[in-house]
Amino acid sequence: MKQLAFIDDDKLFDGEHIRFWGYAGNEKVACAVTLYALQHCDQELPKHGLVSSDAFLASFDKLLTSIHHAARQKYSHDLVESEGPIKIMIHRSDLSP
Repeated sequence: MKQLAFIDDDKLFDGEHIRFWGYAGNEKVACAVTLYALQHCDQELPKHGLVSSDAFLASFDKLLTSIHHAARQKYSHDLVESEGPIKIMIHRSDLSP
């Protein structure tokens, strides 16, 4: 299987996830990280109450290396979602030791 590469900084906050895209050759792979994962892996992000989209996006940027690594691992092991538009979903367990 081809390696997943991240060649742009495009990301989208959709209220449940932050979506981003990887590329494997000519294939564009939809990826996402759950907001729950961000809240529980970023010590500075509040765990409860309203959190702004800007705060979630800042957390995503802070954890970007770990998120990309987890997405590459899941893609290389063919751990893709069976349904829906997102192929690679990053959960808290994918980012936590």
